[in-house]
Amino acid sequence: MGTSSANGVRMSQSQGGEAWVEVGRVLRPHGFDGVLLVELHGDDPGNLLGADIVTLTGDPGAIPFQVKEARAAGPPRDGHGRVRLVLSGLDSRERAQVWSGARLSIPEHALQPLPEGEFYWRELMGLRCRLPDGRELGVVEEIRPGGLHDVLVIRDGTHTHLVPTPRGVLVRLDRAEGQLWIAPPDGWLEEE
Repeated sequence: MGTSSANGVRMSQSQGGEAWVEVGRVLRPHGFDGVLLVELHGDDPGNLLGADIVTLTGDPGAIPFQVKEARAAGPPRDGHGRVRLVLSGLDSRERAQVWSGARLSIPEHALQPLPEGEFYWRELMGLRCRLPDGRELGVVEEIRPGGLHDVLVIRDGTHTHLVPTPRGVLVRLDRAEGQLWIAPPDGWLEEE
């Protein structure tokens, strides 16, 4: 099964009746004129580069901003793309600084369609997770960012399993049946 380099879309939220999806977080201001350096959850900046509006969620609250300019900030690092983002209303380093660490979301309708056989991380939420022998492990309830790989949090009511997701662990996604088949190496099914 292929996974997408654009799969770094994490969770959905609703704002004013429209669904929004988180695509990254603000690292820090970049320069003195209000530019933000954003780290994406995935390595493909396409979704953010094509967005005309974003929402930042942090200490000041959840506030939508018009995108004035977005450009890739070099090659991906450890599977995470970076983007320099210029937003209307953020015109100084001081104004940008208050958004350091903020979550960045785009409208769901702005997501680019993926090729056949690829998926966004958010599509895994709520799926029943199975092992190659057919045993059900539980339901995917969360995806946590990890150092090298994101981690699936799978719960069955009494147990919570943490499963890192390097290439080859996710074997099959059956949307019609609501199932995700995984093949973690021996010893990888950590319990929380």
